[in-house]
Amino acid sequence: MNVLHDDTRTSDPSTWRASLDEVFDTDVFLKYLATNTVIQNWDTYGRMTHNYLLYNDPDTDKLTWIPWDNNESLQTGKQGGALSLDFSNLQSSEWPLIEYLYQDDVYRNQYNTYVQEVIDGPFHLSNIDAKYTENSTLIEPYATSEVDGYSFLNSGADFYNAVSELMSHLSNRSSVAEQYLENY
Repeated sequence: MNVLHDDTRTSDPSTWRASLDEVFDTDVFLKYLATNTVIQNWDTYGRMTHNYLLYNDPDTDKLTWIPWDNNESLQTGKQGGALSLDFSNLQSSEWPLIEYLYQDDVYRNQYNTYVQEVIDGPFHLSNIDAKYTENSTLIEPYATSEVDGYSFLNSGADFYNAVSELMSHLSNRSSVAEQYLENY
């Protein structure tokens, strides 16, 4: 907390980054932040004050970000929705870790690099389409024949609609990320 809020953040950003990097694994956090924001997750840090842990890694002597409870990801969201890629909808005074890192040119550039890596790699349309197809094919016979009372599905069509929604979300988020990167 002391390093994050130190006056060097604005007076000597290089020293501030070095001090922060010494105690906090900013790289892990920025990778998480880029991935989490690309895929969308409303029940997460930046919207909710929970669903993460800080691990004091004895190998690095740094605090490392560990997200958890990601069941609300891959959707626009509830309770104000997910954060935009440029954090324009962030209540910044409540989330200084995101605000300060994104305001810093070096950290913002690293975040943007990770956004690009996410959409070029694991969240690339062909990669995720293949994963969705593989998994939906695997569970389709079971999901479409669930017994009433043991499922949230009202019919087999609900399963196919959910897969279609995921594919649509993927396509939309890829476009949004590309547009974001063109402007930053």
